Amino acid sequence: MTHWLSKVPRVPLLVRKRCFSRKVRRHCFWRSSGTASVRRADRRRGAVLVMVLVCMMVALAILVSLVKLAAAGRRMVDEQSWQVQAVWLAESGLERAAWRLATDADYTGETWTLSADQLAAADAAVVTIQVETIREQPNGRLVRVQADYPDHPQHRARESKQAVVRLAP
Repeated sequence: MTHWLSKVPRVPLLVRKRCFSRKVRRHCFWRSSGTASVRRADRRRGAVLVMVLVCMMVALAILVSLVKLAAAGRRMVDEQSWQVQAVWLAESGLERAAWRLATDADYTGETWTLSADQLAAADAAVVTIQVETIREQPNGRLVRVQADYPDHPQHRARESKQAVVRLAP
């Protein structure tokens, strides 16, 4: 006597062919559809994709912060070099005023504009020189100098100095 299941016709599972093509379809394999292992593999691929996207976002955030840090460092170096240039311009303004007072006792000051070519730099500068007579010292002059580098209304370094210059009798 035969078992009743042996008489039931066997129907093959639905099978489909998967090929990963490059230039020539070489990598093909048969895979049964609807199995649990296929669904698990699809979920794993989705999880890997999410992890890759998260890693890319973290790397992009790190890269953006490094670029911002480099830009801030560059800006700080520029401002420091502007400040050094402004100090030297203020010193030059004091020396210019002393020289002008030695040749002309009635010198009251000026606005000295230096072009970028004269400074051998990228930007122009302005040095304002003011000379005042000191009441207690008739032979002394108070010289105030203000140097701005570069010559820009907002983005600049400003240095102010003052000195007393004695006139020759």
